[in-house]
Amino acid sequence: MIFVTLGTFLSPFTRPLVELERLCEMKIITEDVIVQNGHTHFESKYMQMKGLITPKQMQDYIENARIVITHAGTGSLVQPIKMSKKVIAIARLFELDEHVDDHQLDIFGKFVEFKYVYPWNLTDSLQQILIDIENFEPNKFFSTKDKVVKYLEDYIDKL
Repeated sequence: MIFVTLGTFLSPFTRPLVELERLCEMKIITEDVIVQNGHTHFESKYMQMKGLITPKQMQDYIENARIVITHAGTGSLVQPIKMSKKVIAIARLFELDEHVDDHQLDIFGKFVEFKYVYPWNLTDSLQQILIDIENFEPNKFFSTKDKVVKYLEDYIDKL
């Protein structure tokens, strides 16, 4: 099963769904595709649209997924990476009215650089990515949260 998460941002993000639908129609993708589509309205003959789901449902879908395709929001990236899933990440782009700015490109760039995710860039072929992801071995995720907390504690203590 392929699980797709688009997050909960109010701007629509149909770009990945159009390509997924095309590959399903061509029978290149034949497994189940479940989409947490949030506020993105999209009619599909092949994919199961789930709108907004609970954190438990999200966890269950990720656990059962062979591949996770996600927008490049930190919250949506970290969970499947921590679960050692093969993750294809695609950034919402300001130029396409998919977000208010391009902060997801920065997040996306770092996660790709650390080899936590496989990138899906604007001009990339999803069909080729689905072939390449089979041999992609993501690096183990290491959080720097403790470092950030320590920095903030030290800063506050110095005030």
